[in-house]
Amino acid sequence: MKKTIHINLAGHAFSIDEDAYDRLNSYLEEVKAKLGDTDEAKETLEDINLRIAELFRGVHPDASSSVTLEDVNEIIKTLGDPGDYETPDDPDKATENKTWEEPYVKKQLFRDPDNRVLGGVCGGLGNYFGTDPVLFRLLFILATFLYGTSVLVYLILWIAIPKAVTMQQRIMMMGGAPGSDSWRRRQMSRPGNGDAMKGVLRVIAVVAGIFLIIISFLSLSGIIMAFSLTDVILESLTHEGVWAPGLESFFLMPGQRLAAVIGILLAAGIPLLVLFYLGMHLIFRFKKGGPAFLVISLILWLVGIGLITYTGVQVASGYANEMEIEERKLLDVPESDTIYIEPTEASLKLGEGTHIFSNDGISIKRQNDQPVIVGTPDIEVNRDGANFEISVRKKSRGQSSDEALENAEMIEYFYMQNDSLLLLDRYFSIQKPGVMRGQEIDVTIQIPEGKVVKVADEFKYLIDVN
Repeated sequence: MKKTIHINLAGHAFSIDEDAYDRLNSYLEEVKAKLGDTDEAKETLEDINLRIAELFRGVHPDASSSVTLEDVNEIIKTLGDPGDYETPDDPDKATENKTWEEPYVKKQLFRDPDNRVLGGVCGGLGNYFGTDPVLFRLLFILATFLYGTSVLVYLILWIAIPKAVTMQQRIMMMGGAPGSDSWRRRQMSRPGNGDAMKGVLRVIAVVAGIFLIIISFLSLSGIIMAFSLTDVILESLTHEGVWAPGLESFFLMPGQRLAAVIGILLAAGIPLLVLFYLGMHLIFRFKKGGPAFLVISLILWLVGIGLITYTGVQVASGYANEMEIEERKLLDVPESDTIYIEPTEASLKLGEGTHIFSNDGISIKRQNDQPVIVGTPDIEVNRDGANFEISVRKKSRGQSSDEALENAEMIEYFYMQNDSLLLLDRYFSIQKPGVMRGQEIDVTIQIPEGKVVKVADEFKYLIDVN
């Protein structure tokens, strides 16, 4: 265990490790020997002591943390070796050299560990742009209400921006010439230098933490309830019971449904979980596990976004290929001069069923408390045929040709002949577990020449008679 010594350097109290004290004392003795014993040399040595104290104060705002040997060595690199100090014989030149300035240090972006509420991101941004970090904190807090975008940005910055650990990194974080007036003003204005400011920030952090915990907890509970009671909630929100349980199964395949649910849970839940963690961190200020938790959260959130994107791409690719099945049948030519076309009694009547959703000629309706997929057929009657014939062409799309063919085979459409009466379904339907993939049906009826066609009134807007 290292021995700690309490020293007073240019009016500032510090705790310093014994080996660091020996190195600093040796350095100052060498500088003193190099400068000589003139009044100008004493003033220069006092200025050097003051600048060293200012540099130490930037890293160790109070005497609670000790100055290490590494800190002293970095200060010496910044100020230069004793041999770099010139001792001219001319007193006037000595006076000129007494006012030497240290080289300007290029400012770099680091997280500020001494001016932090969470990870020091806002403190580092404040140092880099020469602005009060409170401004950035307010911006991040306000942006949390814009769909939580600031949470993801803060996580990325926390991971990407390095923490200012060493003395040299802290000097680079402040920028400018160490010991200059602007550098000194930035050091004196650091919130970490005042107990009163620390107390105010602590109170604000606790209040913000409680707020984040409450908001994130309520939001997470709402998401869980929404997923567990989706059908109940949506049915109560929609009028006339237009929602039906399991409606998503008509759009997504089983694997796609699972990926979509997991993706939505991760994409929506992870930011809220991070907000809950940040609220706990603001209150209890635990120091371990933070970066690992944030990295894992970011990975899981990206996985969620990836699953949602994957599901969208899979659904879109389900329309890539189109296949067609055609069924032809010769009907018996009736002796009667008139052929009647009417709807079957078993088929869903036009306008029947509660409408839920429509897209490109296909509708989802609620019939007998069950959702069904139905579509309107395109029916054409040609009166100059040689035979009495019906042709039913079923079309559908799929990710592959085989899948498109399977989707087409799941289309149901019935017709029946009873002498001069031809009965047709008003709608075509899709068998379970079929999904909506742009299904269509084209029905062509060939009427022998010389026969008269009479179409039922409710079919007249569906059938095109040539």
